[in-house]
Amino acid sequence: MSEQDERPPLLSVTAGDAGADRVLRRQVAALRDQAAGTPLGDMLDDVLAGRRTLRDVARTPEFDEVVAPAARVATEQWAALTPQERETLVAQGREQVARAREEVYRERYGDGT
Repeated sequence: MSEQDERPPLLSVTAGDAGADRVLRRQVAALRDQAAGTPLGDMLDDVLAGRRTLRDVARTPEFDEVVAPAARVATEQWAALTPQERETLVAQGREQVARAREEVYRERYGDGT
């Protein structure tokens, strides 16, 4: 069993989906890297190390200060998309999670050759 198998999921919603949890971890790591050297960066590092929960960090003013403006922009951008553009983005997201699931499977069980 790998170290990744031993880590609890970041959120209960990703508990049954190792691929979705991997994608979420990558997103949290990217946010941590962008916030490096700040209290938020330190908190997200703790989340990824299993010392804090993502839910606890999401309730902090530091998280809200960074994420709330980005969420507003993303919501506005989503609203401006056509149905076809939204469909394309949803499909890309599903493909990203599917690739992550395949990575996890290969790491756990090998590539089948």
